[in-house]
Amino acid sequence: MARFLFRFVLAVLTYLARPKSYPLFRLSSLRPFMKGGILETRKVIRLNGGYHIGLLRAPRFPSPAFDLMVKNGGMNLTSNGKTTRRQIDSVILSITRRCAYRCRHCYENGSLSSRDSIPLERWQEVIRQLQQEGVSTIILSGGEPMQRFDDLSRILEAADQNLSDFHLHTTGHGVTAHKAKQLQEAGLAAAAVGLDDTDPPRFDLFKGYDGAFANAVTAIRHFREAGVFVYTNACLRRELVEDNQLWYYLEFLKDLGVSGVSLLEPKPCGSFAAMNVDELFNERHRAVAEQVFKTANNHRKYKDYPLIEYLNYYERPQHLGCRMGGLSHFSINGRGDVQPCVFLPVSFGNIMEEELAPILERMRRAIPGPVKKKCPALLLGNRRTPVAYEQIAGEWRQLVD
Repeated sequence: MARFLFRFVLAVLTYLARPKSYPLFRLSSLRPFMKGGILETRKVIRLNGGYHIGLLRAPRFPSPAFDLMVKNGGMNLTSNGKTTRRQIDSVILSITRRCAYRCRHCYENGSLSSRDSIPLERWQEVIRQLQQEGVSTIILSGGEPMQRFDDLSRILEAADQNLSDFHLHTTGHGVTAHKAKQLQEAGLAAAAVGLDDTDPPRFDLFKGYDGAFANAVTAIRHFREAGVFVYTNACLRRELVEDNQLWYYLEFLKDLGVSGVSLLEPKPCGSFAAMNVDELFNERHRAVAEQVFKTANNHRKYKDYPLIEYLNYYERPQHLGCRMGGLSHFSINGRGDVQPCVFLPVSFGNIMEEELAPILERMRRAIPGPVKKKCPALLLGNRRTPVAYEQIAGEWRQLVD
């Protein structure tokens, strides 16, 4: 931590000394990152001479991508929707519709297919446009992106690694030591493996695939050995929270050498569209998860535990509010629909029908600032496939007003 603080202070002094290069940087930008700040963590993960101060909110430090994020006002977390923050934290691209799994919580359930809809060349062009828009972290997902491995490698090789960090979201299916190393050499910065449980039979049932647990654990080891920053995506459910299971889960990840975990609350979309998510995860469970999140990220006793990122906590109405639609994040599904969030199946346009810029402009007009209400996915969800924004414009205005 001392080495990180020294280098970070030097970087801050550089930003302050070069106001023409970093016009949007202010010392006040650092408040959310300090003790007692909204991010609720002082934990920093070091890997390969670089530092990760979060999983999705910033690129590796130091790096040209991190400097670009600062230049675009990315440190100004409370300025979403204002001219003092032009940077987009992350975008999830479902580069394939193929997947051998049938996960109970899959938000892409309605888009899965044996054939892909978006050709490689179009994804490459869209990524160039995303980097021009100032996206810090581009997440390659699916479906299962390893089922499109050759194109996945080409996407990484063709992209400008100085403008964005590239992450992979995978079940672990199809990951080998050779492929993990090939992706690292092509420019992959981080890999998130879906691991929602520590009980193999229960996990396999949840993922709809025999051997899913073994695949996930093996993939984690392969990525670690390849020098890739590894974290997990975990769908919060009562099984993962009750009876101290979340602490056991963190200990399990620590023993595996996992650097971080992204905690995700279940939403009524995709495979969960018809479900009452309160049956899976209620306010009592949420309170437990929040306490573990704060304690593990800040107490010295847990300094060797994985860094926890809890997006739903950050985006509570009393905190930053929901920053979908490019205020912080958005997504493009396997059919090319641009959605404000992976959990909110509302399409603002399709990248196979028009360029990205007018779609983003349309979406930004519809979401001028953070939504300080209940999670929009809970209010407008309950769909397996996206609905056009124009069809629900009336409902939408009530959501954002």
